[in-house]
Amino acid sequence: MADVPGVKVLLVDDVEFIVDVMRGYLKRTPVETISASNGKEALDQALLHWPDLIIMDVSMPTMGGEEACRTIKSHPKLQKTPVLLTYDPNRDPSSDELMKCGCDGVIEKPLARENFLTITHQRLFHLDRLERRAPCQMTVEFSIGGETRQGLGVDISRNGLYIEFREPIKEKANVDVTFLLATICNKPVSAKGRIIWINQGHPRPNLGVVQGFGIEFRIISEESRAIINRYLEEN
Repeated sequence: MADVPGVKVLLVDDVEFIVDVMRGYLKRTPVETISASNGKEALDQALLHWPDLIIMDVSMPTMGGEEACRTIKSHPKLQKTPVLLTYDPNRDPSSDELMKCGCDGVIEKPLARENFLTITHQRLFHLDRLERRAPCQMTVEFSIGGETRQGLGVDISRNGLYIEFREPIKEKANVDVTFLLATICNKPVSAKGRIIWINQGHPRPNLGVVQGFGIEFRIISEESRAIINRYLEEN
């Protein structure tokens, strides 16, 4: 998956089946997955690949998730890497106890697909989550592979846009978008981007969000950027 540079998830569990389950859940998410079977291997892989997110089991041989998490969070170059711990409530410490090791969240086993994707997506798509964003409602004309379609823009940030769209869409596609933020300016906003998240299917990854897809702006003019910034300031 070389066409999604820098977006990597490290999956850590001593049970290969669990790693395969997590990898399968992330199949429709545009990321590269790396795996390890214990905390020591996870540290080695993290220093080799610099993942954007680590999902790690609590109970593993050689080094468990809590110890590995503490080591990661104490490393000057890894300390900002989000770590999610998976745990069995019937066997492992409570979620409150686990949070004391410095992890960024916990996921209860058995891993439910919807819950797993909701929590991981919150950590993966951090640019939109950290930056100012605002609801919107405007027609978006977008082009993929020379085919032009229309959707409804429902959420916008400085770096991206979420579009309500019910027809099947191609994963990781490059997309050209044009839309008008009429309350701000009568000039259209245009940008080139890439689809980074598809929220479609049965069940779709996040049932709390309308069916559609999220794009990340890759190329956008200063004028279009200024229009978006002004919209965000006023909404």
